[in-house]
Amino acid sequence: MDEMGLTGTVFLDGHLVSAARARVSAFDRGLLYGDGLFETLRSYQGRPFALDRHLARLRGTARWLGIPVPAMDWRRQITAVLQRNRLLGVDASVRITLTRGPAVPGLLPPVRPRPTVLIICAAVPAALAAVQRRGARVALLPFARGGALAGHKLLDYVPAVLGRVLARRQRAFEGLFVDARGYLSEGTTSNLFVVRRGRLLTPPLDGEAGVLPGVTRSLVIALATAAGIRVQECRLRVSDLVAANEAFCTASVAEVVPIVRIAERAIASGRPGPLTRRVQELYRDATRQ
Repeated sequence: MDEMGLTGTVFLDGHLVSAARARVSAFDRGLLYGDGLFETLRSYQGRPFALDRHLARLRGTARWLGIPVPAMDWRRQITAVLQRNRLLGVDASVRITLTRGPAVPGLLPPVRPRPTVLIICAAVPAALAAVQRRGARVALLPFARGGALAGHKLLDYVPAVLGRVLARRQRAFEGLFVDARGYLSEGTTSNLFVVRRGRLLTPPLDGEAGVLPGVTRSLVIALATAAGIRVQECRLRVSDLVAANEAFCTASVAEVVPIVRIAERAIASGRPGPLTRRVQELYRDATRQ
């Protein structure tokens, strides 16, 4: 769900260029130190969804890092990239990457950085619809990412890379981070929700839990609350997921994906539950608006 193509056209520092010819400096701090951030969103038939929310999170993290965000018409540039890649008539994923830019090597950043901005896009995989319909298997990862850094979408994504590799070995759609005390935080690229007794439970946004404030997560909470579904933020253990009536994960590109198995073990009936289906409907209605 999060793989981008290697061909087509990309936006790089104010210009639309061939992906095959796009180049960043060998001294770019994003390459050398992971000094940067990114946002991934979904476009529906050429319409970037929840773009203002994604840009607000991007600006918040950039401000936290001290990276200036270039003034530009983000919607227009994203639309231009989608158009050049013939993705205006289909659903697509869009990734915005912002680094501190090139500088003399060294840990201390430059006083006046020259940020690098990259926008790439790709069609949403056709297989995702089947996963949303049937539900997915998840794997439990033997490590977690936490602290203040976990609350920002930084370029340092090695824990997620390793987590996805481990999940793939177990034929799982997603991997869930588990800390040494058995608490769940989130997936490699998603937030987690558990259904118990008609309530939606999800890990809280605090440094200890190590949860990214997902845009889709916040939208699901708002939509469910408005529909009269009770939502509670609380710490969740692996045992809570095992005993759940239903479970699902959320992400901007994947939307709402039912979790029906933990490795070989079924959750409840092993099929997507009614509350999960209701949340899927609420979210799809929001994207159509």
